[in-house]
Amino acid sequence: MRFFKNYFLKLYRNSDYLVVVNPSFIDELVKFDLEREKITYIPNFVSEEVFYKYNDEEKLRAKKDFDLDPNKFTVVGVGQVQHRKGVHDFVKTARKLPNVQFIWAGGFSFGKITDGYKELSKVMKNPPSNVRFLGIIDRDKMTDIFNAADLLFMPSYNELFPMAILEACSTETPILVRNLSLYEPVLLDGYYHGENNEDFVKIIHQLSTDKTYYDGAVEHALRVKDYYSRENIKKLWIEFYRGIHNKFIQEKEAKKQRKKNKKHKS
Repeated sequence: MRFFKNYFLKLYRNSDYLVVVNPSFIDELVKFDLEREKITYIPNFVSEEVFYKYNDEEKLRAKKDFDLDPNKFTVVGVGQVQHRKGVHDFVKTARKLPNVQFIWAGGFSFGKITDGYKELSKVMKNPPSNVRFLGIIDRDKMTDIFNAADLLFMPSYNELFPMAILEACSTETPILVRNLSLYEPVLLDGYYHGENNEDFVKIIHQLSTDKTYYDGAVEHALRVKDYYSRENIKKLWIEFYRGIHNKFIQEKEAKKQRKKNKKHKS
């Protein structure tokens, strides 16, 4: 680990520019004496060819494929089944909302060495009647998952940059997350978030019963979808490369001018 750490830090320090996909990485890199000015944040994009909104008929088919009641509000959680993903809070929230159906897509990716494996195994084997654990889902089925749901609920206690959120927004599925500082610079304004299970229950209840409130969450998902589209991220890269090119030209011209001035003086 010491070797890899030193290798990458040396590589970063010798680079003229660094591009990070998560803005929270910038402060961490600065702590290792990297210049903030040389670091640029450009996120990954979500392919609309893979993650897109289904029509009503396709949505109904997706719900049936997962054996969901099409007349009930559906909440999906996505990720590995482990403590930091907030699985216990997902289940506790579901217990308070018996008229809402909850599904979790994901399993024990690391088997028995997963944090909280024994405790979470018991929860998965005996969940509340309105909760189902689907296990690990093939990636090509995730668009079905998001379209079958009315809401993506991510009660994680810590995250890096969860692509599941961006993928859900690409299908125009609203999101509800725990109030983590990481989300502020990446999820734009207006996303719904809570501090605890009491908040989650209140928000999900309102989303499932108040169309105006729900439409506000859909509007936010659309803003995220537009920002993280292939075309918009491409614009950010073009702007970045143009900035590098312009700086190179300016430095080249300045170098020429210095040589000319030096020659003139001599």
